[in-house]
Amino acid sequence: MSIQIKSLACPQCGAGQCAKVDGTPNLYACKNCGAEFVLSDNNAPKEMRVIHSMDAGQFDSLKNLKYIALAIAGAAFLVLVLPMIWSAIARFKPAQPDLGRLQASTVYEAPAGQFNVVRVMEKDDGRNDLFQILVNSLDSGKKQGEPQQLSYLRTTLSQDPQLAHFSDGRVYLIMNAQKLLRLDPASAQFVSIDTELINRHTPQLGTGISKIELAGDDKPDAFIVTNNSGERYYVFWLSGQILPLAALFLDFHKRPFASYTETQKHFDFAELTGASISTANAVSPSLLVSYAQKVRKDEYQKLPALSLIASGEDTVKALPEDYLPLGSGWVVGKKTLLESGVTQLTLVSPVESRYRGKVLAQNAQRVLIVFNTTPVTDQGRVLQLLDLTTGQPVWSRNIEQLPQITRGGSYLSADALASGFYLRSDAMTPTLLLSNAGEVLHDFSPKRD
Repeated sequence: MSIQIKSLACPQCGAGQCAKVDGTPNLYACKNCGAEFVLSDNNAPKEMRVIHSMDAGQFDSLKNLKYIALAIAGAAFLVLVLPMIWSAIARFKPAQPDLGRLQASTVYEAPAGQFNVVRVMEKDDGRNDLFQILVNSLDSGKKQGEPQQLSYLRTTLSQDPQLAHFSDGRVYLIMNAQKLLRLDPASAQFVSIDTELINRHTPQLGTGISKIELAGDDKPDAFIVTNNSGERYYVFWLSGQILPLAALFLDFHKRPFASYTETQKHFDFAELTGASISTANAVSPSLLVSYAQKVRKDEYQKLPALSLIASGEDTVKALPEDYLPLGSGWVVGKKTLLESGVTQLTLVSPVESRYRGKVLAQNAQRVLIVFNTTPVTDQGRVLQLLDLTTGQPVWSRNIEQLPQITRGGSYLSADALASGFYLRSDAMTPTLLLSNAGEVLHDFSPKRD
């Protein structure tokens, strides 16, 4: 049934000036006081519910409450729904490629003057070792060459990759102890030189190669190569010479060093020996020395193992003519120097005992060294850049001042570049790129908040 109204009085002011509000069922408004009211009929007695009019302030407050309520509801919606939205997006977002584990790395200076980083990554499929060689610009991260894919059947003889800088300025890579590659800077690609290696030394390596490894710091620019007959050789790559391992000692010491006219300067930690030397914690002290070694073009080089003895030792007193005084109470055996072609051996100031010292790398201007100031393992470890000419520090830091270096600096390794040094906390982990002035050119450590 519809509602019939002939004369309607305002329930708020009693005025009879009421009219229906257009577009709204059963809503009426009083023209006198502005009150709005609803007249309803739901099979019940007729009733009127007054909707009181509000002033402007009341209306604004109500609107604000409405907006606050909407904001709260919106926030609750976002909390509940956004995780689901992001999860859905993540399912459709392309996943970052799994490059595998970093197994070897280095940095080299490209012909254009930029630094490029080399990474050898490894994955496995349960049967094979899968390697990927990546070369990228250190500054921009831009790919410098197409990634190279290598695969080797996993065996008990599988070895980690080895990267090395030789004195010709080239970068060499040994893969799985069986493949020898050299970086082509123009293409940023590693090129196999296995065939060249065998062709150079066919009488010794013609049966094939079963193993290749780096020869060690005392034999620069050299590999140890084992042929398929089990015979082992030192291969001095740049000089083109090859020698059986057992023949190296005699071959080197028969050189006519007296006729050589060229020398190369080096630094080393010379071990202190003798009855008066304390070896606390089984760590022998050493002194930093510099020396010149006679060399001849197109001949391999072998660096000496130097040791010093106190001038007051009985053996020195008995045969003083066999020793060369160095000052500060130390002498060195003349025979060692003569057989190694060493001249101009001097103690580097300050002349003080150092422990677990190592020359990490050397370029034409600087020498990078690391050592402990006490015999206590991993206590007071120091990293220094020395001027090659004077032997004096141009930059020095305690390892504690370099949080990028992990494991207390116990396993530091480095590659020499023309303008600085690339440091790793161990054989694999990139750490820092230092200039010859000690400036940090690049920090490889994970970004910290």
